[in-house]
Amino acid sequence: MYFESHPLITYDNEKVVDIFKKIIPSNQYLDNTILFELYDIVDGESPENLAYKLYGSSEYHWVLLTINNIVDINKNWPMSQRDFNVYVSEKYNDPYQIHHYEDSDGDIIDKDEWESLGSVTSNSIENYSYEELINNNKVNIKILNPDYIMEFIENFKSLL
Repeated sequence: MYFESHPLITYDNEKVVDIFKKIIPSNQYLDNTILFELYDIVDGESPENLAYKLYGSSEYHWVLLTINNIVDINKNWPMSQRDFNVYVSEKYNDPYQIHHYEDSDGDIIDKDEWESLGSVTSNSIENYSYEELINNNKVNIKILNPDYIMEFIENFKSLL
């Protein structure tokens, strides 16, 4: 459904869909609280599942991805807890080894500075915690009010 509205271009003497054509909604548009609201993705929820739950069709998953400027769901969509645990265990020999140190403002500091500040005013961040923070930062997205799904799709098509 997403690429059906995209223009065709000639590539290697054949007509193909211009997959590089992209529409990014403006922040002013996305800040409209009548059209959009914040949503926390549930563990294991895919864009397709969420689109079906909200809009009645999994084919509208691209709307969620477009609104949130997500190009690669493998990098920009939160992993399920199961996938996250596998990812961390494959990435690190020791998931609970120190990844880095932070001061009380959350700024990264070196080990010597961490030792001089002490644990009262600084923290050591383990690999698991570091990756968990990154994954958790992807949970909160914007969703389009279902009443406006068809209007959004028509506007999207007209902008292409």
